[in-house]
Amino acid sequence: MLREVLQWRSAEVATAIGTTTVAVNSLLQRARSQLEAVRPSTSDRLAAPDSAAAQDLLARYIAAFESYDIERLVELFTAEAIWEMPPYVGWYRGPQDIATLVHQQCPAESPGDMRLLPLVANGQPAAAMYMRAGPVHLPFQLHVLDVVHNKAGDKAGGAVSHVVAFLDGTLFAKFGLPDSL
Repeated sequence: MLREVLQWRSAEVATAIGTTTVAVNSLLQRARSQLEAVRPSTSDRLAAPDSAAAQDLLARYIAAFESYDIERLVELFTAEAIWEMPPYVGWYRGPQDIATLVHQQCPAESPGDMRLLPLVANGQPAAAMYMRAGPVHLPFQLHVLDVVHNKAGDKAGGAVSHVVAFLDGTLFAKFGLPDSL
């Protein structure tokens, strides 16, 4: 972090953490190698949010949530999909863990409990989720999706590789979304 983000020289980092310049350079080289090893495949590219594939996938994602069809939702994720919910630090990896999370933690119980509106956030496909509260649906989560075009033979049109579900209802106003549905 000190080298890459704050642009400190190796000697400065070495002094700050009580080691040698050679050790700092070695650690940095190993860290870069590890990051390269886990970098997404070059064949898995993020889809533009307005592409037909991304829009179709977002529509199917919304339909699965609104109909509370978690099995259909699972089919939309890559095998290594990640789900995170800031401010919580835990992440869920894989479609089955994500399905378990939705079944156990989501306050929805049946079709119609959730309504989602499509949008674009941070240049990515997104959906504003409203949860039933009596006769209306109130802001609940803002989902930002990474949609990837997969290798030939994988899911047609791509899949969802990452969801960040923001639990901050105040974000809805920033997108010009209604206070309730």
